[in-house]
Amino acid sequence: MRRRDAPSILLGVLPGERIGRFVVRGVLGRGAAGVVVRALDPASGREVAIKVLAPLVGARNARFETEVAALRRLEHPHIVRVHEAGVHHGRPFLVVDLVAGGRTLEHRLEAEGPLPPAEAAALARSLALAVHHVHGRGVLHRDLKPANVLLTPDGVPLLTDFGLAKDLLDEGAGPSQTGQSLGTPGYWAPEQAVGDRRRLGPATDVYGLGALLYALLTGRPPFVGESFVQVLTRTVDDAPVPPSRLRPVVPRALERICLRCLAKDPARRYPSAQALARDLDRFLLGPPVAERPRRPAAWAVGAA
Repeated sequence: MRRRDAPSILLGVLPGERIGRFVVRGVLGRGAAGVVVRALDPASGREVAIKVLAPLVGARNARFETEVAALRRLEHPHIVRVHEAGVHHGRPFLVVDLVAGGRTLEHRLEAEGPLPPAEAAALARSLALAVHHVHGRGVLHRDLKPANVLLTPDGVPLLTDFGLAKDLLDEGAGPSQTGQSLGTPGYWAPEQAVGDRRRLGPATDVYGLGALLYALLTGRPPFVGESFVQVLTRTVDDAPVPPSRLRPVVPRALERICLRCLAKDPARRYPSAQALARDLDRFLLGPPVAERPRRPAAWAVGAA
């Protein structure tokens, strides 16, 4: 048996098996939260992608259903749509569009290195508009990173993997427990790194967009380290290295936009993903960017 099939076995999903009415054809990928498989919908003859998540217990089952309802409110040209959801052998699953011939932004960075600054800004702008739509529907993504962006064969970015999404409209799914980190080390906001769920909000995703832009410009996340604790500590305490220091071709105007997103204090970041998209528009059009803080040094070093 091929090694790539192993993740599906671990999650009790085998080629030829049915998940609801869908017939599994193979494994597309895996992550900490679950496995993604390619499947056929016999009713339409269309192929889809299905993400099978780790088992949920107790109140998390109800929360999963609430969050799926939130995700189904999303419809944007830069978001992979969630069509259906259910439970398979005790494990929740999401049925989403299959992006045929696509690859993740992470794979592109690994293969080709950082993007040209203008291309990075344009891609980040598209994703910022998608995140603005997400927030407008009452949802937080909470795990923005290159691995969660699919690129179509034409290079169109599609935001995916809402496994950590939170429904802002559901009071019952509010800030439950603190002290548990959510997100991905290196890309998560300081409030995520320390597990302070009470401070999570749209500004958390603005940070994630800035971290994503940082990776597009430099080829690495804002914070790296030799251990989980080291990355966490640097995220909370250190200023990110300015992108132009790692890659001199990065324009200072674009660097300022990126570093504002990465401010330690959520109040010092852009007030919305839409405001970020507007400044990226201004950068791409040429005039100086707007909404610069009065004391650039404060947010440029990520001061609280």
